Amino acid sequence: MTKYREILRLKSLGFSERNIAQSCGVSRNTVAKVLKKAAEINLSWPLDFDMTDSALEELMFPKDKSATNKRMPNFDYIRKELLRNGG
Repeated sequence: MTKYREILRLKSLGFSERNIAQSCGVSRNTVAKVLKKAAEINLSWPLDFDMTDSALEELMFPKDKSATNKRMPNFDYIRKELLRNGG
């Protein structure tokens, strides 16, 4: 899991994105994305004590719930087609 709190803390101390990436074990693109998103929602260090990495992830990168609205295939039709002779 990405260490969102640590990324924000190190940035507040003046570390470069490259050093933050190396320290947290993530890519520089990940660090840049987290910092950009934090700036968009006006999130800065120090954070509340109850703001965990999981809470930060949900706040900055919410999961898209629209995947459940996808149309399901017609399995009966597919089964019939698969059982037909190739003729």
